[in-house]
Amino acid sequence: MHKRNILSALALLAFSLAVGLKAATFPFGDLRRIGPGFFPLVLASLLGILSLALFLSSLGKREVGVPPRWPRQWLGIASVLLGLFAYGFFLKFLGFSLTTFLFSLAFLKYGYPGKWIIPLGGALATTLFSFLVFKYWLGTPFPGGWIGF
Repeated sequence: MHKRNILSALALLAFSLAVGLKAATFPFGDLRRIGPGFFPLVLASLLGILSLALFLSSLGKREVGVPPRWPRQWLGIASVLLGLFAYGFFLKFLGFSLTTFLFSLAFLKYGYPGKWIIPLGGALATTLFSFLVFKYWLGTPFPGGWIGF
């Protein structure tokens, strides 16, 4: 597994360098007026630091068994991608608040299969926080759906 981590880290490091070099050609701006090169350069730097950390941590490790086969390994990723597409589909019909609550509840219940209090509280907090940030702070209009909000 460490060979894959080393190759992934090197590929991500090369990608971060390419994005960073391209972002450096745009105006950077300052903290009061951020230019178009600021975020790409910051994100490329973070990706470079994380890929360098992965590379260095993978150097001293040895192979530890075989990774799981395809169906188990990709089931979580496939379910999240399917959930994101379903979220976008149901957003128009159910509205932002109800769709966000239901999908947050489903994903949190999948992650915490025990008691219902953690998924319910997390889904409610996610919905309220998202609604307050996007609706009132950023002023983003949302589809109301059949419940109107």
